[in-house]
Amino acid sequence: MKKCKLIGLMALLPLVLGGCQFRPLEDMEFQTDIQVAVDINAVLNVTCDIYNELIPIPPIESEVFRVLFYDTQKDKLLGDSFIYDVYTDPGSGRMGIKGKVSIMPGDYRMLIYTFGTESTQIENYDSWEKSKAFTSNLSEAALRSLSLKADGDEPISYQPDHLLVASSELESIPYHTGVYTIEAEARSVVESYYLQVRVKGLEYVSSARAVLTGMAGSAKLNTREADMNDCKSIYIDLLKSTDQGDDVVCNVFNTFGRIPDRDNQLSVKFNLKTVDGRILEREYSLNELFESEACRLHHWLLIDDEIEVPKPPESGGSGGGFDPTVDDWEREEHEIEL
Repeated sequence: MKKCKLIGLMALLPLVLGGCQFRPLEDMEFQTDIQVAVDINAVLNVTCDIYNELIPIPPIESEVFRVLFYDTQKDKLLGDSFIYDVYTDPGSGRMGIKGKVSIMPGDYRMLIYTFGTESTQIENYDSWEKSKAFTSNLSEAALRSLSLKADGDEPISYQPDHLLVASSELESIPYHTGVYTIEAEARSVVESYYLQVRVKGLEYVSSARAVLTGMAGSAKLNTREADMNDCKSIYIDLLKSTDQGDDVVCNVFNTFGRIPDRDNQLSVKFNLKTVDGRILEREYSLNELFESEACRLHHWLLIDDEIEVPKPPESGGSGGGFDPTVDDWEREEHEIEL
């Protein structure tokens, strides 16, 4: 009797297998392909208009994008995914990032931005209206170690990394079979400027830095515009270099943008530390310089002045290296007899 039942089950098995169908865990009708073209061809002082090729330029990373979908009526996050597949557009040759997300057909607000930046932080990412990019302020301990202090009410913050952002007020995903594709273009919400001043006696300088006032401290992600109500100063590390035979301290710095208020006093304060421990400070107004042709067209802030660094007294420190560092320890192995 058991043998007959077994034979009957084996006879039914091909019918059962024939009626089976392997189905994906996610319905393919809800698969959406996201293709983000990266537009970094005209970032002044990074991908074009380089004033000083002797110094490094800020990188623009675009390896991973975060994709967010929001309700069009309520400020509510409905979808959160990541894409990271690199592709090259065959027509333009531009690089981009693509990936698939699972989202129901419907109308959405969409926000896409590079994920994992070092200094640039994202606040309120779950809100279309309130999401913004910002950087942290320097702590009191950091200000003391750098011999800096904040003037007035403006806190001093770190520079932002370049953040690539794409946004759409209305993104309609229709009912579809197969894969539906959304194409977007991401541009940086951060600007880069070149800052320079000549220095006489640069060999006596061990480190240099600057604080620039009147900068925007954040940017709104949905509009990709700087928040003009958030005014901060930014901290800039400076490098030694030369310009047409003159010694200079300089660097390319990043900012969300400057506050374009006519009453706003834009200024930069240079802070130079000498090899014998002295601190030299020099402050310049930048109101007219920001309106110069070099700045408007190329984002070059070239201060037409020279800071003179006196020679250290004979009893002072020696050296002259810029930002001296301790050499790595050498490993030595010895045998010990017990």
